[in-house]
Amino acid sequence: MTGLMEFEKNSIEQAISEIFDRYGYGIQAQNLLKSIGIISENAGCGAFLIGGFPRDIIIYILKSDPETSHKFKSSKVFEANFRFLDLDIAVKGDAPKLAYLIKENKDLMLKLNYLKMHKKFGTALLEFLVKGIPLRIDLASLRTEVYKRPGMLPEVNTARADLNSDVYRRDFTINTVAFSINRKDFLNIKDYSSGIRDILNKKIRVLHELSFIDDPTRMFRAIRFEKRLGFKIDLKTLKLIKIALDKNALDNISGKRITAELYLLLKENNPEIYFERLEKINILSKIYGKLKFDKKNKIVFKKISTYFNNSDKVIKLKKICKNIDINEFYLAEIFYSFSEGELNKVVERLNMGNKIKKTLKTIYSDMKKLYNLEINNDFKLDLKDTEIYDKLKKFDIKSILFYLFKDGGRNETGLSFRKIIIRYLNKIIFIKPFINGNDIKSMGICEGPLCGKILSEVKLLKIDGRFKSKKDELKYIKKKYVKN
Repeated sequence: MTGLMEFEKNSIEQAISEIFDRYGYGIQAQNLLKSIGIISENAGCGAFLIGGFPRDIIIYILKSDPETSHKFKSSKVFEANFRFLDLDIAVKGDAPKLAYLIKENKDLMLKLNYLKMHKKFGTALLEFLVKGIPLRIDLASLRTEVYKRPGMLPEVNTARADLNSDVYRRDFTINTVAFSINRKDFLNIKDYSSGIRDILNKKIRVLHELSFIDDPTRMFRAIRFEKRLGFKIDLKTLKLIKIALDKNALDNISGKRITAELYLLLKENNPEIYFERLEKINILSKIYGKLKFDKKNKIVFKKISTYFNNSDKVIKLKKICKNIDINEFYLAEIFYSFSEGELNKVVERLNMGNKIKKTLKTIYSDMKKLYNLEINNDFKLDLKDTEIYDKLKKFDIKSILFYLFKDGGRNETGLSFRKIIIRYLNKIIFIKPFINGNDIKSMGICEGPLCGKILSEVKLLKIDGRFKSKKDELKYIKKKYVKN
């Protein structure tokens, strides 16, 4: 395949059908698109699929074609950790009005789970349930945008905008390709900025020279698309990133927006390759002077992602640590070398909030104590489980887990300590009494400190292997406490 004309309507329709089947939507999702096109046409509007979905459909076709599959082998499309699709539809006309007409249409035969309209911005978000699976559709009126100040959100003008002018407000050419969903030219390609050419050449290219000055968050998106799709940021675009960085363009945007982009990179498979690129282009140090990413960070990132990709382990861990979040471990690694003052500053700059700051400080404080335990050789492999529990129960589970990610077992003592920690995390912390507070209360023992003491005592004895059943535990309590 060498050009636009070779992406025939039939191949696009077949690819969309396969993707909808993969997500579990089936033909209903394709019929929904056709229905939206008809409703749009009847309302005197026009509707176009645009952005990531058309881009990824084209790459999917290229990956499936024997002539081009080798070139796009590394491109990851429809492989992210998302269980549903999010489609963008550009509307020639009033998008909120079209959303209302879609909502009121009785022929769709699909449950509209959610609708939110922003008339001021000419946008609407609809979420349908297709076979019980969410399908999100973002409608946006065609528009032009003007950035009054660098880094600020743009002023939007939806009056008299057409698709040709709308695409030039977007981030990269590969995201400007559109598929018509209008009845007269359903799934015909609209390409006004050589987006197809840049997909074929695997290039990330901006649409104008002030793109990164207007919106510096596009730097993060350039890296996200480059690494996920196996593309390359083209040389002129890379130069424009560096010019924007030299002008301190990142200083013009809020920490909250930067953090949102960093979290999107952390959600990707193998986030370390994205942060390596941030480091190479010098973006991290422009976010905060001492922020960096090196080979040691990369090793720990891989350990974190490997652990959290093991769903069985994570599900089990969440039973006792419900608020566990993979991002906390990535952040703990990125900021690990910072002093307390520097940590306060970077968390404030990135507007991450006190909860993250408190979690990181707990992890760092516990890490020092854990390293001291290791150095002092306080743990032997022949320790009883109750002795291990007694020494480690005072530490936050997140800290103990981060210790495993961080420490490689640098010597024999470290390896022994690591084995004990794994034993604690994989077995000991999951041991709980068969009984609960209600069982103790039913035996005539009042609620209060004594009840808590008995539960703790029974737990230790169970860890030690003394109890095999609830009956054993009740018998022990009756003998020791009820008679007294």
